Amino acid sequence: MIVQRWWDCCKLISWPDHLLFNVSALIRGNDIETRVIRKTIARYAILTSILAWRSISLRVLTRYPTDEHLIQSGLMTREELVIFQKITVKVDPHQKWWVPLNWIQTMMVRCFEKGTLTHTNELRVLLDALENYRKGFFTLFLYDWIQIPLVYSHVSTISVYGYFAFALIGRQFPSMNENKEMVDIYFPIFTVLQFLFYVGWLKVGEDLMFPFGADDEDIEFNYIIERNLEIALLIVDDLHNQVPPVYCEALSDGIRVFLIFDFSSNFLIFIIFFEIFIFSSVTRKLHPNSPITHNGSIYESTN
Repeated sequence: MIVQRWWDCCKLISWPDHLLFNVSALIRGNDIETRVIRKTIARYAILTSILAWRSISLRVLTRYPTDEHLIQSGLMTREELVIFQKITVKVDPHQKWWVPLNWIQTMMVRCFEKGTLTHTNELRVLLDALENYRKGFFTLFLYDWIQIPLVYSHVSTISVYGYFAFALIGRQFPSMNENKEMVDIYFPIFTVLQFLFYVGWLKVGEDLMFPFGADDEDIEFNYIIERNLEIALLIVDDLHNQVPPVYCEALSDGIRVFLIFDFSSNFLIFIIFFEIFIFSSVTRKLHPNSPITHNGSIYESTN
């Protein structure tokens, strides 16, 4: 149960890739306004993760202890902070991590209203991706809020240490050897092995119960934040509407597989060669103004 709970927490870590891939594909345009919209959505997505994980992870709380640190890192502007602080939540005033998601939702709806999103299905796809992104944070909060019952850990700890406390006395050999047998009384091998196994698993279970700490074996949220921030800006800005030149060649259906032995490393390397048959001596290359990127003719002869 402990291991399954730990693995479920790992799977509930929200990654913005799916959301931002849809944003980059559906909110199209290279003008300044559209680029700002995409980059702002990406920034709000990362801001949401920091606000959410800051409440459960000691690493993130140490890195961003106050809202002022969010401004210094460039994840929130001063105007956004004023709006954020004016929002009142009476039940739990510290749990406002969902506010940037509401801003993203409003931006998506406004993109549809002004025509950037041309169909309701596009808006639906973006909202579904946003909802899936939110579910990870919400469920992770439930795992952090509803802990394993304390009696479970107490019973496990008392059982293990109590067992070996009695074993310390019960497994001693009496001074009188009635059967005149040779007994190894110098080192209790099997008792020590039992102790290492039971106490070792107990310590592992105690560490897995709280994977959001600052120990070496806990989840490295700082790396995840750095990775998500870099990938997010690449997806929505640098790599938006970018594709390398596409070459159109005739490929046969035949595939030849050769087995090559690398005697230096004793590994078997499989290399698949595709038989390529060119119908003409002209290599056809997609024109830069082809329908894949712009409007224009499909092929351009290099001869």
